[in-house]
Amino acid sequence: MTETSLHIGAEELRPRGPEVPQESPMKAGARGGGLMDSLNQFLAKYQKVKTADKVAFFRLLATMINAGISIVKALHILIDQTDNGHMKLIIKEIVERIESGSSFSQALAEFPKYFSEAQIGMVEAGEASGRLNQTLIEIATQSEKQAAFRSKLKGAMIYPIVIVVIMIAAFVSIMVLVMPKIKEMFEGLGGELPAMTQALVSMSDWLVNKTWGLPNVLWGIGTLVVFVIIFLRWKATKWGDRIWTRIVFVLPLFGKLSKKASLAHFCGGLATMVSSGIPIIKALRITAASVGNQLYKERINKIADDVKHGIGMAENMKDDLYYFPNMVVGMIGVAEQTAQIDQITKKLADFYEDEVDTMVKSLSSLMEPIIMVVLGGAVAFLVMAVMTPILSASDLAV
Repeated sequence: MTETSLHIGAEELRPRGPEVPQESPMKAGARGGGLMDSLNQFLAKYQKVKTADKVAFFRLLATMINAGISIVKALHILIDQTDNGHMKLIIKEIVERIESGSSFSQALAEFPKYFSEAQIGMVEAGEASGRLNQTLIEIATQSEKQAAFRSKLKGAMIYPIVIVVIMIAAFVSIMVLVMPKIKEMFEGLGGELPAMTQALVSMSDWLVNKTWGLPNVLWGIGTLVVFVIIFLRWKATKWGDRIWTRIVFVLPLFGKLSKKASLAHFCGGLATMVSSGIPIIKALRITAASVGNQLYKERINKIADDVKHGIGMAENMKDDLYYFPNMVVGMIGVAEQTAQIDQITKKLADFYEDEVDTMVKSLSSLMEPIIMVVLGGAVAFLVMAVMTPILSASDLAV
């Protein structure tokens, strides 16, 4: 018998006291890290769930379902794969609801803030038809296209706004920082200042004396914040959205751009719904809810009401060219006759998306020279207002 075996035997024969359970390092760390875990979960709830997070969710889920993995197991895998803490919590709750007996679409419906009615309807249709993996891929593709589309529209709107804000900030800076010093120089010259110069000096005096005290600045910022909050809340109401959309529709360029964007959303949404196996009336209702403005929402719901009573979509649209151009009416009429609604509306959606893309590029190209002209005019006005009295200093001197 070796020395090692004797040592082990002695250890086994040694009397033992009551065994104390050993705490694993993970549990020991969890006791000290409980507060940290709670804090992480609290912060995760306020982390923004981006479109890219949802696109990855749908694509990876479709891939795993296509590979034969059950949806519950696939969701458990996604919990570990997801980097976004908030999305991780949402997936965990979806798993809990499915394990409690809900379908996947029912579980998604519990999170309307993150999953649209269109996405939930498509998942429900995919479950019923046995095409869930294809449906999930379609949702991911559609989400990517819509995100890119919205980004283009925002870019078209944001560019001129940013330029105008920069111009205003530069003008105010000149009035507050430069003009008071120039005013002192003018006062030393004596005489009467030109009208342009006097206007700038008066504006500078008003800004410096009336605006830049701390109470006035805070009051101005507070008023602006309140106004923005009231406007956003008003726009979020049906009445406010309806009025705001009417205002946008009558604006040059932006009105036509907004209408074409709405038609692109309508045709693209309807194509996706119908191709997913959703009945036409329900597809119209879901598309109406996701089209993006109250006027088209109400109009599409009227189409759904007529279709329910046996009136075709083209028949409903033909007398309303304000919302639906002749091309849309004609092609949807052909789609209804040939039972190719999904294919033809998809082509319409592609056409209007290209139209919007072209208009956005044209709008950006058009705005640049306009902004340059306005900026050049403002600079010329400032130069003339400042330099005219300096160049005529000999006439102003007493």
